[in-house]
Amino acid sequence: MRSIKYPAIYKHFKNKYYAVMAVSKPKEDKSIIDNSTKLQGYHTELNKFIDIYKRGDLYYHDIEMEDVLVLYKALYDDKGIYARPINMFLSDVDKNKYPDVEQKYRFELFN
Repeated sequence: MRSIKYPAIYKHFKNKYYAVMAVSKPKEDKSIIDNSTKLQGYHTELNKFIDIYKRGDLYYHDIEMEDVLVLYKALYDDKGIYARPINMFLSDVDKNKYPDVEQKYRFELFN
């Protein structure tokens, strides 16, 4: 599997650019909430906002999922933080659904 770099700029296969800020891990311990900053992120696959907790340089999400999430922002608007499962973020473009797309991956690191 590919790895993710952050902070970094990624290009989506539909030609929009995003700033990857961090990754968020499922919170295993409710004490993580203590002394954390609470953020909201829009989970792209659940189509709803989720709670994200920032503690130091680490991020955790309050959701009943085991997926690590990529936290990113669109560079073309200011709609807030998006959250997407890392395996989907790093996945290949579905060439059956998008046969004319030249980009191999859904999101590619922009140099």
